[in-house]
Parts: sequence; structure tokens; C-alpha cells
Amino acid sequence: MTFTMWSVEHYLLILSPFVFAVILMISTKKNNYDENRKLGVILSLVAILILVLRNAEIWVKGAYSFNAELVPLQICHFANFVLLFAFWKNSKPLFAFATLLNLPAAFMSIEFANFLTHYATIMTFRGMAYVFGHMLIVGLTIFAFARGFVSLNKKVFIQTLTIVGILYVSSIFINNFFRLVLTVSSNYFYTALPENGTPLELFYGLSSNVSIGSFEFNPLYLILTAMLGFLVMSLLYIALIRPSQKQASLVNLSA
Repeated sequence: MTFTMWSVEHYLLILSPFVFAVILMISTKKNNYDENRKLGVILSLVAILILVLRNAEIWVKGAYSFNAELVPLQICHFANFVLLFAFWKNSKPLFAFATLLNLPAAFMSIEFANFLTHYATIMTFRGMAYVFGHMLIVGLTIFAFARGFVSLNKKVFIQTLTIVGILYVSSIFINNFFRLVLTVSSNYFYTALPENGTPLELFYGLSSNVSIGSFEFNPLYLILTAMLGFLVMSLLYIALIRPSQKQASLVNLSA
């Protein structure tokens, strides 16, 4: 099956994490908090297994040569480990990270799934790994929020922004390191190039790359992308802070 943007298949892909989240909610309505947490750990491990098998396929088909795709620092790949440790440690900052960054980023990858158009067919393991991997990230994060794992407050929001800021700036240096030292291209946190078909392409076209020696970056693109990320996270925080506090109160009462 060839994937086409804004086809029936694409709309089904967009709907898939919400359907998955509803199924989870219905099937776990009698579970207590700890049982749902253990389920979250198991499903996060499934997502990581899919990622590991995907990377193994890339490594084998690439004649065992190094590829930046093998390092799970892309936002959506990194999200699997964020969710795992969030459920495992019951970490409020990591649940906030998953909700405020991983959720919109992974959903954007579903909505602007141009990468799937590069495959002759998505009915391959790598194509299905993309579909189910992103479905798990978005659906599991929605499930975590609905089941009261996410508790947002100003302190957690600032912690989340700090973590994201450090990772965002670090990715600029990591992308350059991969390019200069390992001679492979990488695009962690989209700081090297924009995702095709997204508003990030507009930002990238507003200025050119700047070079300091061999170190390259696009300052205006980075600033505008960071501002957009901050805006999205802030709007989500404002929209979800009261519902998350209500969910946390219900969990405390039922504990």
C-alpha cells in the first residue's frame, strides 16, 4: 500500500492514537492507579521494542554501517524512553515532558507524515513501526493524562522547559558533531532542518545558515522554532493545568 498525504489511510493514521486511547480507557476502567502504571510500563517497553527492531533492520540493511537513525535522540524516539521512565518512576516532570513536548511533536509527525511517502509501500516493518510507534506515543500520553498520572503546576512546567531547553541547545552541537566527526547527517529536535510540510519550513527559509569555522546553524530558524515550541507548550500547559489538578485530586481521594 503506497502512502499518500491526506488520503483515507492518512486520516485513519491521524485518528489511530485517539481510538487506541479510548480502547485503553474502556479496558482499564476497573484498574487502580498502580495497575495502570504497570500497564504503562509494559506498553512503553513494547514501543521501545518496536524501535529497537526498526533500528536493527536499518543497521542490517545498511550493511552494518553507522546511521544517525540508530541513536534514539529524535523527539519521537526519545519519547518512548521518557514515557517508560515516567511510568516506572511515577515522575511528574517526565509525565509533563511527555504531555507538553512529546505529545504535540509526535502528533505533528502523524499529521505531517511526509516521511511515509518515501516508502514504496508502508506495508513493511519500518512503515508499520512508524505507524504503531507514533500511535503508542500519542495514545499512551493521552491515557496517562486521562488516568491522572499528569499533574501540572508552575514548578513542573519550569522543570519541563529547562529539560527541553537543554536538549534543544545540545542537539545543535550533536548535529554538528555527527556531521563533522562522524560524517553522517542527523536532525535531532529538528535543529538542522525543518520537518517537510510543517510551518518550520517557513522559518528556515527566512534566513541562511551561519558558519563559525565548520560549525553551522541557522540562528533565526532556531529562535523562531524555539519560540513556537515554547508557545505550544505554554498553551497546552494553560489548557491542561486545571484538568490535570482535578485528575490528581481524584486519584488522591481514591488511593
